[in-house]
Amino acid sequence: MRRLRILKAKLNSLLVPFFACQVDRRVRLSCVLGMASLFGLSQIVAQIPPRASVGLVWETNIEEGGLYYEEVEALLKAYELAVGNSLQPGPEGKVGLKVNTRGGRGLSTPHGLVRGLIGAMERRGFERKNILIVDHSAYSMRRAGFLPPLSKGETLFAGCPVLALDTKAYYNKDWYYDSPLPPPLKESPQFLSKKCDEVALKEGDEERKSFFAAPLLFEVDFWFNLVVGVDDPALGIDGALANVTLWNVSNSRRFLVNQTTASAAVAEIAAIPELQERLILHFMSMERYQFIAGPFFNSLYTRSEPQLRMSSDPVALDRLLFDRINELRLFEGFPEIDPLPRQLPFAASLQLGVFDLKQIHIRKVKTLRRIKASPVQKILRTE
Repeated sequence: MRRLRILKAKLNSLLVPFFACQVDRRVRLSCVLGMASLFGLSQIVAQIPPRASVGLVWETNIEEGGLYYEEVEALLKAYELAVGNSLQPGPEGKVGLKVNTRGGRGLSTPHGLVRGLIGAMERRGFERKNILIVDHSAYSMRRAGFLPPLSKGETLFAGCPVLALDTKAYYNKDWYYDSPLPPPLKESPQFLSKKCDEVALKEGDEERKSFFAAPLLFEVDFWFNLVVGVDDPALGIDGALANVTLWNVSNSRRFLVNQTTASAAVAEIAAIPELQERLILHFMSMERYQFIAGPFFNSLYTRSEPQLRMSSDPVALDRLLFDRINELRLFEGFPEIDPLPRQLPFAASLQLGVFDLKQIHIRKVKTLRRIKASPVQKILRTE
């Protein structure tokens, strides 16, 4: 298989001023692509649906106890109208749904949102067997109800394949984010007693590599990011950017040493062209989010609002989440998250979106009239 690209980050990039995060990419090609193959690649890329304008966020109300069918359909129709392109099966005939189950069942991507997107993709021609549900941990996905008990021996949710990345069956050894930060498993007393520059891993060491999920890079026509909002000591907030980066690669816990390393890793991974290429939309449900004591679920500090947001701009979504979390923290007598999480300006400097509130435009979308349930949707409602 052709080795295409390896991306590398320097520790020095983590020490630059607040608004000056840089990405040092080294592109290595093991073969020269001919004009014919380049033309073929451009034809495939041209079929990937476009992203919407940065700063544009669609928002709709969600019906209490609903399955999100009407809400998701309304948002997708708004996106398709804005970009002049419909979400149809392409060469691969598959679509990916990147969920977040880090917080367990109490603080994970709502099942209703996933079912709503399954229904929307089926109406657009995708078969359930080709709708891939992806997250980093089999244990977390099982706790969140996306994987059945081990006794059942199944890996399906509502008829869709569930891919747990920590099984290591879905990583591609030729595609990874390379950083000299050490892995967390090496944090022994002897290891901690050494100076940081002495323990930095050497180039080529396997522990430097954070591998990408190959299905989302190569095996789908496009994929969606299904976000959960929660505060996080290392990230400030765990939102759209974190879910497509740290919870989408192997060996990511090593970046959570402090806010600088975590923020730089999030922005640099998010800027990798191949990771961005097929990522079309981010969905953030406010059905349940947490404003303090994260990143793991604490029912005392979770709140619920009848809102579903969608955007091609993860930075804008995270900025809106950050402001809402701080509003609640102040209201409940807790200190605000301060300063602004660094991954937002870092990512904005890499042209991944905008974090300035003046550049973020929220467009309200009315829910469509109730969609007539198909036989598949009736099955989903009874599961």
